[in-house]
Amino acid sequence: MAEFSKKRSEIGLGVFDLEEKTAVESLDEFLKTQSIFEMAKLVVLENAFALEASKLAKLLKPFVEEKNITILIAEKDKPLKALAFLLDKPVLAQKFETLVGAEWTAFILTEAKKNDVKLTIAAAQFLGTIYSGNTWGLITEIEKLRGFKSGGLIDKKDLDIFDFEVAPNYWGLINGLKNFDIRNRLYAFETMLAGNDPPAKIFNILASQWQEKTPHMAEYDLAVKSGKVDYEEALVDLLIS
Repeated sequence: MAEFSKKRSEIGLGVFDLEEKTAVESLDEFLKTQSIFEMAKLVVLENAFALEASKLAKLLKPFVEEKNITILIAEKDKPLKALAFLLDKPVLAQKFETLVGAEWTAFILTEAKKNDVKLTIAAAQFLGTIYSGNTWGLITEIEKLRGFKSGGLIDKKDLDIFDFEVAPNYWGLINGLKNFDIRNRLYAFETMLAGNDPPAKIFNILASQWQEKTPHMAEYDLAVKSGKVDYEEALVDLLIS
């Protein structure tokens, strides 16, 4: 986005969160309207797969061959069948595996070096535990460490002054929501809410992971979309039942 704005103009830059009510109309208008000041466009879609697959396909397909429009989608899940064209040429698709273990530590050390930050292995592993699966957060933190200790070597004990907290294992908490013990289920749910996880996100991830509850989740989803309950109420009802 920064490179596009630098080389082109922000007139042609559009960011749309498809979970927002008016986003689809705004996106459609942005794609179809041509500015006399900027021919090229860069569209960044957030929560693209929150939109019904057939509707998203109808929006995007006309622009697959359009050379002046670049549409960027970053999602954790594979596209549904209706969006399978996103994996075929001329669309460029790339999968980024989550780094773990030695590869994750090596990545941290490399990024630190790029930012003139010198980390010991112990410090890199510590940051890796805190920002597991969160590359954006990791890079931001490394950038904050520029100039710390005047460019000297930073060890794990040096990071203690920042009061870092190791984030709970996210997928461990998701599994905790499926635990046979109601106390464990509610503890996992409270922990996720305390971490500011949106109930809608928790619900959708749980629905994809808890196959035996699929019919019930579908009923809850319908109740939410019809305005009878919200996602938090649906989750509480599910977890205590």
